[in-house]
Amino acid sequence: MSKKEAKKLEEYKDPIIFYCKDCSEIVDTIRLGGKYIYKCKKCGTKNVAFGTPKSLRGYFRLDEKEAKQEREEIRRQKARGDKSADKL
Repeated sequence: MSKKEAKKLEEYKDPIIFYCKDCSEIVDTIRLGGKYIYKCKKCGTKNVAFGTPKSLRGYFRLDEKEAKQEREEIRRQKARGDKSADKL
């Protein structure tokens, strides 16, 4: 990699992240071959999308899924009688 390319990468403010469609979460990957094929380190499938954080969150609606998971967790804690759920 040349110095010019390295400088371009440093200036780029939105890094590329990877979203596994099978795990339904942002994951680390292993690159396969020379093209744009990535393998999920968590489940091992090649069903991985990549892009900027903003684009993936918008396309896969990750913010909505995270909010729904938090609401379900609070509901479960209340059902168990956990008093810390009242503070959330």
